[in-house]
Amino acid sequence: MRIGILQLNASLADPEANGRAIEAAYIQAVAQGAELVLTPEMAVPGYLPEDRLWEAGLRRRTAAENDRLRGIAGAVPLVLGTCSPSPSGRLWNELWWCEQGSLKCVARKRVLATYDIFDETRYFDPGQEITPLVSFKGERVGLSVCEDLWADPILAPGPIRYAFDPIQDLAAQGATLILNASASPGHLGTWLPAGRTPSWAIPGKLELRRRLLQGHARRHGVPIAYASRVGSESWLTFDGGSGVVYPDGSWQGVPHFRESVQVIDSKGRGLNWEADPTEARWLREALGLGLRENLAKQGLEGVVVGLSGGIDSAVVVAMAAANLGRERVLGVALPTRYTSQESLDLAKEQADQLGIHYLCLSADTPFAGAEAALQSVFPNRTFGLTDENLQSRARGTLLMALTTEPDVHRMLGTARVAVLNTGNKSEAATGYFTLYGDGIGALGILGDCLKQRVFALARELGDQVPEGVLKRKPTAELAPGQTDEASLLPYPILDAILAAFIETRRPLEALADDLAEVLEGEDLVLARAAIPRVMRLLQGSEFKRRQLPFALKVSPRAFGRGRRIPLTGVR
Repeated sequence: MRIGILQLNASLADPEANGRAIEAAYIQAVAQGAELVLTPEMAVPGYLPEDRLWEAGLRRRTAAENDRLRGIAGAVPLVLGTCSPSPSGRLWNELWWCEQGSLKCVARKRVLATYDIFDETRYFDPGQEITPLVSFKGERVGLSVCEDLWADPILAPGPIRYAFDPIQDLAAQGATLILNASASPGHLGTWLPAGRTPSWAIPGKLELRRRLLQGHARRHGVPIAYASRVGSESWLTFDGGSGVVYPDGSWQGVPHFRESVQVIDSKGRGLNWEADPTEARWLREALGLGLRENLAKQGLEGVVVGLSGGIDSAVVVAMAAANLGRERVLGVALPTRYTSQESLDLAKEQADQLGIHYLCLSADTPFAGAEAALQSVFPNRTFGLTDENLQSRARGTLLMALTTEPDVHRMLGTARVAVLNTGNKSEAATGYFTLYGDGIGALGILGDCLKQRVFALARELGDQVPEGVLKRKPTAELAPGQTDEASLLPYPILDAILAAFIETRRPLEALADDLAEVLEGEDLVLARAAIPRVMRLLQGSEFKRRQLPFALKVSPRAFGRGRRIPLTGVR
């Protein structure tokens, strides 16, 4: 059977716009010879409008669009991801088989995701019945929705166990073809030093999906068609990965990260699974998509980036120029008395190289004013942490001021301007940032990237990041001779601790042994000795992380919704 796979980018809470996109893609797939067309999960309202799903108006509009789309389906079935009210007042997450203007079958999602960033039981009731198969063109077709795939023993051991396997239930009925509509956000695996594969590492989503789809198809001897959405919503990036997997484990797929209408024969011959992209390539694609989508969907067009001459700001401004257009990006150097000439030179070099707008504003002027104000009431005070934070906050104030400055609006050609945060996950974990200073911004591109992943992304960006930036030691330049690693730890060691404890949820008492799988020699000795201090920094900065801009999730476990730590009782 020739199946039209629709890999679409939904607009949240806009069923009419989504319906038009589905209709156009359905027509295109039929014209390409599709005998059946499959959309992603919740394609009509979008996955996931969260508490907007409680709005009566959105529910009415979704129902109306469901009825309209059902009516456009002809002899070629449209298998449509949508939702409808359940008796409890929640919703059912459903897959509708629409054919010849009528609704032939409804499959309700039986397994609801309630881990990590997912909270589906807040909105949905699970389907209680095994969906009957649909007989069509000599096939017995089983319908399933996203998490229904993940109740699979191939994933064990893992944190989630399900009491039943919906795919097994469909196969037991005699399914000869299984359809799955998904909205599966992507992520990389646990960050690891090169060449290391510890027993506790979590694979990336690309590998997990491959294991799942191959496992089901081989075990049950049936092809599985998989349609998943693309796009980005707040912190989540949906990378697609749609296609058909055959009983021998081979695959025909749709390119990641872009909308597509592709017709694939479920009886055809598959290809070997393509090698996964490098982590840096996937990261570049995912963060670029997240940046473009979040700004566009929030109505923002121009960005301001503080340029320190360091690796984080260099990567952020390069990503902004590549994904938004250089004419929409303003890089700003903000020197104080402790800023080196090297930092200013590197910032200007990169701005010129990228062709973005550039300003150099003295942050020392507002810093000196704040210092004088404090000195007037505390005449015996000396330079300390307060002064370091004041410099960062002076920079933050100036960056935010630029977003409402008419001359900047004219420069960027838009009045809809935001600051991009330049912090990384290693800094967020240890509290190595200043609230209301370098902690500001509309979103954090790198906020879920440990420092070593930032370096990998910088190398992936090539000459968009000056060589001098890659070679210098990271420093905030808030005090004489300051460097990040002198204040914290060498980043490869710090990141190994954070990867094990945060990204993989390894128990604290196992960390010392776990680190022996990724570090050795003096690095291992230093890491083990540093565990108590890193834990104190992690726990003591929870209140600061709550006030950071949201970060684009690219790891197995990000700060925010996927890691819910109370502000009280953390010590």
